[in-house]
Amino acid sequence: MIRHWTWVFAILLLAMAEVALVPRSAMGAYVTDSFKITLRSGPSTSHKILAMLESGQAVRVLQTQEGWSEVQVQDGPGAGKTGWVLSRFLINRLPWEKQVQKLQEENSTLKANLAGSASEWDRLQSREKELTEALEKTTQELEALQKKYAELKEGAADYLRLKEEHEKLQQALAESQATLKKLANENETLRFSHNIKWFATGALVLLCGWIIGLLMGRARKKRRPTYFG
Repeated sequence: MIRHWTWVFAILLLAMAEVALVPRSAMGAYVTDSFKITLRSGPSTSHKILAMLESGQAVRVLQTQEGWSEVQVQDGPGAGKTGWVLSRFLINRLPWEKQVQKLQEENSTLKANLAGSASEWDRLQSREKELTEALEKTTQELEALQKKYAELKEGAADYLRLKEEHEKLQQALAESQATLKKLANENETLRFSHNIKWFATGALVLLCGWIIGLLMGRARKKRRPTYFG
């Protein structure tokens, strides 16, 4: 029973804090969570009801007086109308439902980025395979050249000419291997960068999912829509 009254007291303090933050000049505001309130033609309950505003609707506060605020409805039911609502039913933070919706959209974007990272990973894997095959081919060509050189050296009369050609081939091969090594190093750097990006994106997706679950849990605990004003 004591815990129940503690929660009630905490909710009342939160509501009082939100009322204190209601803007006094023309600026944005929202209808507070889990309510439907009346938009009236004047600052009292005796004035005509112009529309019923739902929780989360955006309004623009034009002026306030004696606990009432003159607002212009920005969206939803009564959009474009100007009237009066009780100031205590306005808050200047984004409602929980809209916060959840925003986080869900961000989470979808992160998932799309993660899918793009997977595609980039596949491309890097394919590039690595190509480099490996090129290195194997170059090694085979080197072995064939060395064998041919050995055969020519034994039976050729122009030994110096063959030696010069061999040296040129060796130099060309060395340059080719240096290029392949450079490409392999670049590929390794790209793979490391990709792993870091993959890990960070996955962690951010998990964090957003956890926050969404937390906010949705709060939203469910709110009271069902109640008629006020």
